[in-house]
Amino acid sequence: MMANLFAIALTGDKRVFQPGDTISGVLLLNTNKEINLRGVRVELHGVGHVRIRSGKVTYARRENYLSFQSILLGRAPFQNGSDVKLQPGNYNFPFQFPLPVSALPTSFEGTYGSVRYWLDAVVERPWRIDLNTRTPLVIVERVQTRNPEFLEPRVKQEDRMLGWPCCPSGQLHTKARIERLAYCPGQEVKISGHVNNESSKTVIGFEAQLVQTVLYKAPEATTRKVTEKLYILKKEQELAPGDQTNVELDSFVIPPVQPTTKGFGCIDISYAIRFKVRVKKAFNTEIIFPIVITTVPPSAEPSVDPVLREHIYIALANYLASRAAAELDNDAQEATEGERNTVWDGSPAPEANRK
Repeated sequence: MMANLFAIALTGDKRVFQPGDTISGVLLLNTNKEINLRGVRVELHGVGHVRIRSGKVTYARRENYLSFQSILLGRAPFQNGSDVKLQPGNYNFPFQFPLPVSALPTSFEGTYGSVRYWLDAVVERPWRIDLNTRTPLVIVERVQTRNPEFLEPRVKQEDRMLGWPCCPSGQLHTKARIERLAYCPGQEVKISGHVNNESSKTVIGFEAQLVQTVLYKAPEATTRKVTEKLYILKKEQELAPGDQTNVELDSFVIPPVQPTTKGFGCIDISYAIRFKVRVKKAFNTEIIFPIVITTVPPSAEPSVDPVLREHIYIALANYLASRAAAELDNDAQEATEGERNTVWDGSPAPEANRK
């Protein structure tokens, strides 16, 4: 088969989708010879995959979120019927897949697992190698909080004795304040504090950190937790023993990150903001605020500028698509082959939904 062009073109070159959206486009095919084929189809897949190695055993878990196919020409796989002759020329095969309104986990690429969505296009030919092309997709879950408690300022206090039990150095009193506990990418985070140094140690600075924690869950209660500092804001300021001060840190913007994801089974994503007091020659003190990253701005807060929000999700899509495209083929192969000394969760894969 001489195919000069075989590609998937998405409508409007759209890269980011949410539950309830429709993925549509055309399959472009150009051939300069007459060809026989069994069928032409496009498949939509969504898979969560976790792989954790413990000693000599690898624990793997796979979750199917989407499995659809659309027959564009000819017949479906393993279906009886006659072959189709395709004359030389250019062909555009339109397709569309309405996404379910129910929640879908956000695309994700991590150390021990991933959540990936993609389109496969296949030209199935008798007695010849099939022609395939693949396009990664990015899906962002709709996450919104209407809990008023998440929209109210929060204050926490930590009173800590520095030094060792045998030779204490006095107490360090730390109070931190955050405006709310729910944010979406593009919104500002403002954090402030008050520190009363009743110890003999010198405070040398303050920090605000945005931290992402990813929990990977495999069979046999095997888990891995990966914590990453996504943003660090430092302020160098000394506070001598016996002094106290108010701390006003610069605001920072939530970067393009996946929303908080919990309850989908194999991967949980959570976030926190840490207010840290750095102490010279002593352990640092920190106050932790667990927060929720949403995709819809909280109703009580000003909305993010639509243009900025679009740029944010384009940045997220580009990052995820570039990583997924590099590893998608290997991921699909691992998911279907199995491996010696690999323990699967044993849950049956759902049957493909056919259009």
